[in-house]
Amino acid sequence: MLHFGAVDWQATVYVNGKEAGSHTGGYTAFTIDITDELKTGSNELAVKVYDPTDQGIGPHGKQVLNPANIYYTATSGIWQTVWLEVVPNKHIDNLVLTPNVDGGYVSITVKSNTNEPVEIAFGKTKVSGQSNQEMKLSVPNAHLWSPADPYLYELTVKMGSDEVKSYFGMRKIAIQKDEKGIDRIFLNNKYTYNLGVLDQGFWPDGLYTAPTDEALAFDIKTVKAMGFNTIRKHIKVESARWYYWADKLGMLVWQDMVNPNQGLPDGSKPEFEKESAEILSQLHNYPCITTWVLFNEKWGQYDQKRLTDWIKQTDPTRLVNGHTGELLYVNEQLRSPSPNAYVDADMTDVHSYPDPMLPIKQAGKAQVCGEFGGIGVAIVGHEWTPFQGWGYIKVTPAQLEGKYQTMVENLKLLEEQGLSGSIYTQPFDVEGEEKRPDDL
Repeated sequence: MLHFGAVDWQATVYVNGKEAGSHTGGYTAFTIDITDELKTGSNELAVKVYDPTDQGIGPHGKQVLNPANIYYTATSGIWQTVWLEVVPNKHIDNLVLTPNVDGGYVSITVKSNTNEPVEIAFGKTKVSGQSNQEMKLSVPNAHLWSPADPYLYELTVKMGSDEVKSYFGMRKIAIQKDEKGIDRIFLNNKYTYNLGVLDQGFWPDGLYTAPTDEALAFDIKTVKAMGFNTIRKHIKVESARWYYWADKLGMLVWQDMVNPNQGLPDGSKPEFEKESAEILSQLHNYPCITTWVLFNEKWGQYDQKRLTDWIKQTDPTRLVNGHTGELLYVNEQLRSPSPNAYVDADMTDVHSYPDPMLPIKQAGKAQVCGEFGGIGVAIVGHEWTPFQGWGYIKVTPAQLEGKYQTMVENLKLLEEQGLSGSIYTQPFDVEGEEKRPDDL
């Protein structure tokens, strides 16, 4: 089995000159069985890639062919890990792990190319079942996963001669009322303010590709050390290792879908939905992900109600932010009015630059500020383009601490009025953007 973490955008794989398979979608993993194409001795592997970036129909995030301002240099081709795996003919393809805290169990489905007996073990518990059938494993007095205590249960799955080791976290996310009757975000049946930052996942030396696994972990550790408990992964899907570190270190993740071409050319809608379905499936098992974000600031927005309902039906265990920043304020001026904001979503959301604001209130929904901040801080000698850095407002490094402190005090006041989460933009510079809280 030949595994690709991600290839942007359309990949065709050849082994010894023969086409072995193909995949379209720049952010999701795929696997090709190359058994029949192999020969004894040396083999040749070639990958052909077509990537029109923002000129095509595929989701492309912040990648464009002419980067400027808030848009960045594009990645093409293989940008995540590639590896070979030898498996028996009857083998485990995937696991589907879904915790149920209130029910005191975890649901496990062993996906396979055949229906076979399976055995699952974690701790002193062993359960027998069948592949491709849901099994419920009792987890009495569960040790719950949270940012303060990111406990993970390890498990082993055996099917014939194939064995897979994995993990799961027992955690619940929901909208519930606090003691004052305010709808808020609850983690494990306890109100938990989602204090977050925006993370776009670009690197100065690798664009979409981090230099090392340690670098992936470092970013999450740093954000946590700054006092945050949430990262909004902005219109990008990371490698599996990034989500593993978020699980292990304890970080709530709001996961964006990757926006379609904003012009919505013919073919872009079905491609967006196909790739989004792959994202929902691929990331299902990570306990760190608590919220799916469908659209961002009307970038390629369409059929919002249908797609919000689809995500909620596909994964009823997580929250859905149907449209972050559908209402966008800059210096308290509304840039993006919308008569049908937040239809069927679990929260209302406003983007407000630079100072945070409280979004509108709707029954049964939490209120969040999906982006605020955007303070430009130029550091001489560390600028992508000297004297042309981008930010909603610009301050000196010495002025930043006072400005940031004022915004945090505003957040505290807004929380008293009902705010359940906020996303500061942003801890990491991205090419022309200079928006960071430095070492605050």
